[in-house]
Parts: sequence; structure tokens; C-alpha cells
Amino acid sequence: MGLQQKSNTNQLSSAMLEVTQAMAANLSIDEVLPLILNHLIEITEATLIRLVLTRPTETITFAAGLTNEHIAQADLAILDYGLQQNNAVHIKDFSQFESLNSLTQQLKLITIIPLTLHHPEQKAIIWLGFSQEVSLSDDKITALNVLSLQAIIAINQDYSQLLAEIQREHHLALLANDVEPIVIVDKRYHIQVLNPAAISLFNLDHDNALGKHFDQVIPDEQLSKMIKAGYDAPHDIEFTANNGMTFSPHVSPVLSSDGDLRGWLLVLRDVTRFKNLSENMSNFLHTVSHDIRSPMTAAKGYVDMLRMIGDVNERQEQFINKILASINDMTNLVEKVLDAGRLDPEMDVYEIRRETTDPSAIIQKVVSTLSNAAEQKKIALTYEVSPQVPIMNIDELMTERALMNLVEHAIKYTPEGGKVHVAARIEDDMLVMSVSDNGYGISPEDQKRLFERGERVRRKEHKGIRGSGLGLFIVRNVARKHGGFASVESEVGRGSTFSISIPLVGENLVGGGHSSTSSR
Repeated sequence: MGLQQKSNTNQLSSAMLEVTQAMAANLSIDEVLPLILNHLIEITEATLIRLVLTRPTETITFAAGLTNEHIAQADLAILDYGLQQNNAVHIKDFSQFESLNSLTQQLKLITIIPLTLHHPEQKAIIWLGFSQEVSLSDDKITALNVLSLQAIIAINQDYSQLLAEIQREHHLALLANDVEPIVIVDKRYHIQVLNPAAISLFNLDHDNALGKHFDQVIPDEQLSKMIKAGYDAPHDIEFTANNGMTFSPHVSPVLSSDGDLRGWLLVLRDVTRFKNLSENMSNFLHTVSHDIRSPMTAAKGYVDMLRMIGDVNERQEQFINKILASINDMTNLVEKVLDAGRLDPEMDVYEIRRETTDPSAIIQKVVSTLSNAAEQKKIALTYEVSPQVPIMNIDELMTERALMNLVEHAIKYTPEGGKVHVAARIEDDMLVMSVSDNGYGISPEDQKRLFERGERVRRKEHKGIRGSGLGLFIVRNVARKHGGFASVESEVGRGSTFSISIPLVGENLVGGGHSSTSSR
């Protein structure tokens, strides 16, 4: 290797190291690109060197060596020409660039190198001017290629940061105008973004909160557990702030453009108004139900007294029985409307009231209460309770009503002479209370919507069977309140089995929670 070649190699190595260090220090292109050009002009011994960069909103030029207004005026024409080339071009006759015509005494050769950038909206070239016609040696061409590549990397990195900053400012502007409190944390749960609504809600100092762990800034155990649960965060949690407002928190991932997890977004949606509406609706239902029950109770009393004030004939007895049946149906409907409103998860106003309860006693009471209705249709109503069924800590009243709905449902939809069997057993660590019948059965398609509010199966066999479509809706939500579920197994023409499954864990167990207490 000759001394000159060795010198050029050393120059290139030194230049690459200096440029790499500058880029690692995250210096701007205003500092990195002039550094690259100065090294290039020194290595190539060019008279001048210029980098012309256009972006959607601006054109930027960096230069080293000879410069004047004629050279600057040629930049855009040379840029347009260079972008049409696939590789570097060397031009001896540059008369096509009018601005350079006056420089023919100073420049004998220009070299144009198109730069291939990552973002297509950016265009750039490097062009060099030489005072004599030269043939660049291999080591100088290598230096030109390597340092041009570093220029490309610096430009791409700068533009990516610029776009990211624009996007960040856009997002911050959106967040600032969002009335819902928003908190963004990184993967280590350190706060990265707080919008004004969140700052106001939690009474925070913005600058002091940024970068700190979520638990340090917002010491709320419920929200902390939720944001750390990430993808598994529940969707039915309520958060009540110190100012009395009620929020529905939601957690979602913050992902990079490559789909990598960057952190978590916590949004607190204000549901105070809806909560108040729900409570008002619940109060309204309670008041109306009470107001309706009172005159119905009075009507039933007067009908019962008709038999006490004199004999009634057979025809009158039929009318009295029809009146009593209608009053009972109305009373039952009022109770179901009230229960459905309180148990509706959208309203979420019912407070489950747990107490030490024997499930077998509930079953015996329900069977005893509905035995007359079963006898009238000549239906054999039986029950069986496994000795393994324990005393539990559940809402006795609502569990009884749920089971009552299932047994009533079975009796109504089982033809005369059929069978209804009520059972309780332990299965897969759950208390399962089931009601089986050999009635009409339900098609798979109808089973999908059975537990929805107001849903009823329409079949010719059901003609004349009255119902509100609320019973199974109540059953499902009673099960949900206990952390369980309601289910059905049925086959058309062979009957159905409806079940309530309550897990044998936590507050459902005696000793696992507090009896005679309320919880949402």
C-alpha cells in the first residue's frame, strides 16, 4: 500500500469514527452533515461540495469549499438532474446548468451522487466541483460512498425524529383537548403522558409527575392493579374519585409501528351522569312498583272477601279465580321488572347481600311454593340435593328468586303429565343448581339469546303461555353477581336443563367473606 493510499485510508477511518460519534451523540443534521462534507472535501480534494435536501415544507443546502450565488442558484437544477440518475455521474460539459456557465474557469468537472432516502417525500443529492479534470482513485470513491451512506443515515434519522415529534405534538394536542383523563405509562409503569383532565382529576404537578412510577403519582390500589393487569385488565370496574365523580377505567396497549409493546394507556371515562340516571331509574322502578303493588294487594283482599259476604255461584267463582290469577300475574310481573332493573349490568345499582345460606333450604322452599302450580298441570315436581352441598355465603333472596324463575319456566313450558326435577350438586368446584324438564325443548339457535332481556322463544306449542321474557335475564345476572354463570342444555322434543353455577371460592364461602354485608 502506497503512502498516499494509506493516508487516505487513515483519513477515511478517522472521518467515519468522528461522524459515528456525532450521530451517537444524537447531534442534529445541522452539525453532522457539515462534518461529513468537510471530511469529503479534504479526502477528495474537491473545490466545492454541496448537499441539497428537499422536504415537503423546505429545501436545505449544506456546503463546504468554494461558494457564491451562481453556485447556489444551480443547486435545484443539479438536484433535478441527479434524481434522474441511478448512480453517480461525472459531467465535464455542464453548460446545461446556466448558473455555472460563468464558472468554467474555476470548475472543469462536477460529480453528482443521488442519495436514496427511506422516506420518499425527501429528495437529496451530493454534488462536488473540481478545478481540474480528475479521475478519483478507488480509495477516494470508497470514502465518497461510505460518507454518503452516513449522510443518508443521518438524514433518515433526523426526519424520523421530526415525524415522531410532529406525531407526538399532534397526539398531545388531541389529549389536551380530550375531556377524559388519560395517563400513558411505559413498560416499567413510569408515567410518560398526562393530559390536563388527568392532572386536574388527581391534582398533580405535571412536570413533577412525569417519569415517576404510576404508584408514586396515583396511589390508588384499584387503578394500579388494573394497569398492571394489561391485556387481562377487567372491563367492569368503577373508580370513584375524591370529588365524587364516577369513572369507568379502560386499559389498552401502546404499540410501536412494528407492533412492539411500548407501554399502557389508561383512559377514565366519566360515567357519573349515567350512574345518576341508573340510580334515578332504580328509584323510579322501586317507587312505581310499590305504588302498583299497594292497590293490587287491596284488590286481592276485596276479591277474597267476596266469598265472605255471601254465597257465590259457579260462574262467579270462575270470575273470581280469573281475577286472582290476573292479580298474581301482575304482582309477579312487577317483581320481575323491579329485579331486572336492579340486576341489569348496565345500571349496576343492585348491591348483593350475602348471608349464611343453606342451598338445600332454598330448593325445598321453591319446590314447596310451586307444588300447587305443578299439580294443576299434573306435573311431577321432584328435587334432590347432594350431601356434599355446603352452607354458603350468598344472596339468599335473589338466589331463591332466580331458582323460582327457573322452576316456573319449566312448569310453564312442560306439557301436562310431564316431569320437572330440581337438583343441587358440586361439580368442578362449583355449586350447580339445575332444573330439568321433559318439555318442548329449545333449538340451538334459540338457545343463543335465551338469557337476553325480553327474549322469548316463539313456537306454536307456546300459544297461550304468558311471560315477560325477564325471568332468564334475572337468572343470568344473579349468577353473575356471584361470579358464576347460567347455562342451558336442551334438545327439541326431549326437554331442557337450566343451571345456575356459583364458584366455591372467595366471598361465596362461609369464612371467605363477611356475612350480612353488601358488595357490588
